[in-house]
Amino acid sequence: MTNLRFKKLIAFTLSLLLVLSLAVPAFASTITGNNSFETAYPIGYWKYSNVGTTILPETENEAYFSFTANAGERIYVKSSYQSQYAGMKIEVFNRYMQLVSEGTSVVNPTSITPFIFARANAVSSSETFYVRVSRGTYTGDMYFTVSILDRIKTGSGKFNFTGTATNNGNVNLNPAGVDSTVISMDLRNNTTIPINALVKSVTTSATQSPSQGNVLHKIMSEQTGVWYTSTVSSASSGSYTISLADQLRVAQRWNFKYNAKATAKSTMTNVSAAISYEYDVTDQFTY
Repeated sequence: MTNLRFKKLIAFTLSLLLVLSLAVPAFASTITGNNSFETAYPIGYWKYSNVGTTILPETENEAYFSFTANAGERIYVKSSYQSQYAGMKIEVFNRYMQLVSEGTSVVNPTSITPFIFARANAVSSSETFYVRVSRGTYTGDMYFTVSILDRIKTGSGKFNFTGTATNNGNVNLNPAGVDSTVISMDLRNNTTIPINALVKSVTTSATQSPSQGNVLHKIMSEQTGVWYTSTVSSASSGSYTISLADQLRVAQRWNFKYNAKATAKSTMTNVSAAISYEYDVTDQFTY
C-alpha cells in the first residue's frame, strides 16, 4: 500500500513539473524594456514571427521592434488596441530609421479585437524594418501584442455582360473581319469585388449562333479605352494578355464585342468574363 501511495506521489509530482515547464514560455515571451531603436525586440523574418505580449511601463512612452522581409513582400504590422488607449500610434521605419508609414486609426473599433496598423513594402532581400508603438494619452502600464501579416490576397469572379452582340457578317470579305455591336457590364457597384482589386487575368466565354470559325473576342476596360483582342480564335472563349502590369481595376465598366470573318450574320449571347484579381486587405478595413 505504501509503495502504491509513493508511486502516485511521484506521478503527481512529474505531472506538476510538466505543467510548470509548459507554462514557462508564456512568461518568457513577455516583452519589455525595448524602448529605443537600439533595444528593439528582434522579431526575425516576419513570416515566422510569434511575438508575445508587450508591457509598456507607465514610465516609458514607446516600444520598439525589428523584423526582416524579402524583396516584393508587402505586409502590414498591427498592434492590438484597447478603448482606453486613445492616441496610441504605430509606425514603421526603414533600416535607416526613416519613417515609412504610420497608423492611428482604429480598425473594427466596436469589435472585441480592435487594432491599429501600418504598412511596409520590401524592395531587397532580408530588408530590415523597425516598428515603434507609442502610448498616446494613456497613463499607466500598457499591454498589447504586435503581429505582422501579408497584405496581398487573390480572388476571382465570373461576371455577366448585358444584352446580345450582333455581327452583320463579313459581306465585303474584309481580310481583317468585321466587329459586332458592343455590349457592356458595369462592376462599379459590385460589392463582391474587393476595394481597389486589380486584374491578374481575364477570359471571356459566350454562345455564338450560328457557331462560326475565325472568331476573336475583344474586351475593353473603360479605365483605359483600349481594346484587347483574344490570343486564340474561338467562338466560345477568349483569353488575353492582360496582367497586373496593366493596373486595371476590376470594379469598373467593361465592354465586349467580337470579330468574325464569316459572311453570314451571327449573334453572341451568354457573354461573361472570368476575372482573377489581386487586392490589398488593408484597403478593406473599416474604421
